[in-house]
Amino acid sequence: MIAIPYNDFFENPGLYQKKAELFGIKILPKKGEKKVSKRTQKKLDALNAVVGIIPSTINVDSLLQERRTSK
Repeated sequence: MIAIPYNDFFENPGLYQKKAELFGIKILPKKGEKKVSKRTQKKLDALNAVVGIIPSTINVDSLLQERRTSK
């Protein structure tokens, strides 16, 4: 098995594809990158799911202000 740094693999994945078929490869994680807990990952997934639902043409701040003043 060959160990390959993350950056090297993603710079040239085609080079390592043939080696993976023959030897097998292990892609090492990026340095300084921490693993995310399952709880945090669920929150991130939920956040990513709602990003983009509100169109960028809508001014949310003005709508909230209007709603506050109408009460």
